[in-house]
Amino acid sequence: MKKIVDMLTPERIAILDAPDKKTALKILADILASADSVKDAQELENAIFERERILSTSIGLGVAIPHVRLLSVTEMTIAVGLCKKGIEYDSFDGVPVAIIFMIASPVGTHREYLGVLAKIALLLKNESLRNMILESETPEDIYSVLKGQ
Repeated sequence: MKKIVDMLTPERIAILDAPDKKTALKILADILASADSVKDAQELENAIFERERILSTSIGLGVAIPHVRLLSVTEMTIAVGLCKKGIEYDSFDGVPVAIIFMIASPVGTHREYLGVLAKIALLLKNESLRNMILESETPEDIYSVLKGQ
């Protein structure tokens, strides 16, 4: 399986000053749509919001992993957002979300897709890793932290 940083670039990592979940997701969807592998920005945004409407993608501990599989995506692609203040996210544990990993995957990559979701979830359960991300000042800092994983 690919490493997380193989599906990510520093340009798709953002320190967000978003006041709410909707704004944060919109900004991250726009950033993710800038990747060559995402062919339809509007479809991506619509799918992200529809997925979130069905069930919050918060996994607890201040982390969310919004994710979609779309025909208009040619390879698994990730964007990361850091909301240092935390945002209300309908989290099952009530903790505001500060770290968001957004994943767009092609249809037909079920095993890889689930593997990447699991890998990110497992990584972010590590408190010291979460703290390193939270303490990052730039997208490049976050990328470096993830590159070490």
